[in-house]
Amino acid sequence: VTHMNKRFALKLLSAVAMAASLGVSAHAADAIKIANIVELSGPGTSAGTMFKDGVVLAMKEINAAGGIKGRQIQWTTEDTQTNPGVAKGLTQKAVENGALAVFGPVYSGSIMVSQKESQRGEIPNFTGGEAASVTQQGNPYVFRTAFGQDVSFPKLARYINGKSKNLAVIYVNNDFGKGGLNTIKKLLNGSPTKLGAEVSTDQGQVDFSAAVLKAKQSGADAIFAYLNEEESARLL
Repeated sequence: VTHMNKRFALKLLSAVAMAASLGVSAHAADAIKIANIVELSGPGTSAGTMFKDGVVLAMKEINAAGGIKGRQIQWTTEDTQTNPGVAKGLTQKAVENGALAVFGPVYSGSIMVSQKESQRGEIPNFTGGEAASVTQQGNPYVFRTAFGQDVSFPKLARYINGKSKNLAVIYVNNDFGKGGLNTIKKLLNGSPTKLGAEVSTDQGQVDFSAAVLKAKQSGADAIFAYLNEEESARLL
């Protein structure tokens, strides 16, 4: 968590500086409004909480150092409940309340829906979502705080090629997981590694014994588990 907080602090410093520069007509004493819209309940709690902690830590550090060009950051934190519809409504509210930037949500399925509202308001929206589709919508206002699948997966595929001849993929059945499955399939096509099994699991799933058994029965010599934080811990 500490490592992630430091990374987010650096990202946030750059992001808020950019956002502050957009408000050139504001008075120096006016606060910079930031909306933190994250998963604080539901299946995305771990990811959303870590993202929120990093953002809040960074904003506190920036304010303690004098803010941005003399302006303090004022933020609100809202819970998406890991629900795309709620995320969309909260982003719409942030736009209407004059937020200068939105941070979150983290889950790809939620940012895919909510980014349309921040784009409508023409305000920067920073997300931890990794699905390749997040930044393939042509939205100039959405930015990642983590590698997307298009960047990270070629490296991952090269590593897998050196370790496995018959791979089983266990993935979570949401935008994040399906995006990962499709990307790794594309990269492994024609490579030395055969994709022997595609095992779908549910978001929030607790018991993975059937999924592991299916992967084992496929004759796979390795498993690539592409799940959310909570599901990954249970699988292990």
